[in-house]
Amino acid sequence: MQWSKLKSRVKSFIAPELRHRIDFHLTSYRRSHDGADKVWITVDGERVFDCKHYPREWAEADLYQRGLERDEISPALAAAEIHGPADFGNAMRIYLRIPVEEALRSSDPIVRAFAIIDRRVGKRTLEKLEVSDADHTLVKMFYDVRSISGSE
Repeated sequence: MQWSKLKSRVKSFIAPELRHRIDFHLTSYRRSHDGADKVWITVDGERVFDCKHYPREWAEADLYQRGLERDEISPALAAAEIHGPADFGNAMRIYLRIPVEEALRSSDPIVRAFAIIDRRVGKRTLEKLEVSDADHTLVKMFYDVRSISGSE
């Protein structure tokens, strides 16, 4: 699916009071490599989250050299909040494919963050949600943005 279509489908699920505040961006450089180079999220025009190709590649190579197995690398990168554009795109596709209740329980922090700002998530569900300091920065930020906008 093209980026513009994917972006518009995900944005259509954002709560109406947040839809104009949150935006997703993608940059590709013609000669760098095959995919996107950088994806980022802005809230009120301020960049709050990045997914960059090369830093993820470097961190992945470093973990591999330190002896981590292939199946241990992705969780380690997610725990360190290092994501690539492909991670972001995959999270968007997963989010669109699964029920919002399942997305709220997802182990993927990007999927979970999308679910928090979803218009189908009501005030009571949001209040029951447990978001701690140990959660991913994006999850905490979207929870705060959603909680503040709901109280206005």
